Amino acid sequence: MLTAAQLAALHTTLKARFNAGLALTKEEWRQVAGYITSSSKSNTYAWLTQFPAFREWVGSRLHKAVAEMAYTVPNRKFEATIDIPRTEIEDDDFGHYGDVASGYGQSVRDLQNDLIFQAIKNGFSSLCYDGQYFFDTDHPVYANEDGTGAVTPESNMQAGVLEPWVLMCTERAPKAIYMQERIKPQFDAVTSANNPNVFDLDVYSFGGRWRGAAAYGFWQLAQASKAALTAANFNDAFKAMEKRKGDGGRLLGVSPDLLVVGPDNRVAAEQLLKARDLPGGGSNTNFEKVKLVVTPWLAL
Repeated sequence: MLTAAQLAALHTTLKARFNAGLALTKEEWRQVAGYITSSSKSNTYAWLTQFPAFREWVGSRLHKAVAEMAYTVPNRKFEATIDIPRTEIEDDDFGHYGDVASGYGQSVRDLQNDLIFQAIKNGFSSLCYDGQYFFDTDHPVYANEDGTGAVTPESNMQAGVLEPWVLMCTERAPKAIYMQERIKPQFDAVTSANNPNVFDLDVYSFGGRWRGAAAYGFWQLAQASKAALTAANFNDAFKAMEKRKGDGGRLLGVSPDLLVVGPDNRVAAEQLLKARDLPGGGSNTNFEKVKLVVTPWLAL
């Protein structure tokens, strides 16, 4: 008969392989997103209405009110489960499941990368804290620094139908996108003989689990386009971010430092940022102007 020690050893081995898979896979999302913890079933981002900005202190402090509109992001739950027949454990024929456990660890990172980059990709049709799509043409900017007064629409997108590309400012404390994590990746086991799966199906179950979500942050820190990735469109997007203003008409001092593209735009992005000279001659003024991230997760 299988002993508790044998099953515990198997769990320890598979958990180690799961953690090895976690460590092996690159967390691409960290290049474009910030990290924020969650302690309940969801996070409410009312503070996003207050883009950080200092002002001269004249008279009393200026108290910015939290907007009444609440942007709430519920945590989602994900899993991957391995069922190992008891007979394979009895016959010591389960070594190949270590690779499966490692693959599950890698797939957690794939999931997190997918969530963040899908949020970017879907930003043209997903709402953010101000009630507009994250990439939109009419984000409200108020005449007064306290978030009151007349509204001026502000755009952070270029229209088009092609694979999206995005300029981002990632080197400031606030972020355009956040990885919201409720429970870190964990690896659990069901090995009790009294469990229905063990008693009825003659299998022992092992599996990974993670809870979290992607959340939109400050739209002011991203400029997206579905137009062709040309030097002219790139320069227009770059200039739009540098001229971005907040409430009260104050320049935010935003400067893009990262270009995110999918497979369709790889060649154009590399020609734009990696070539020292233009194809027809002359210096490329956009050479290494920003960092480049090419990801398959933006593919159409």
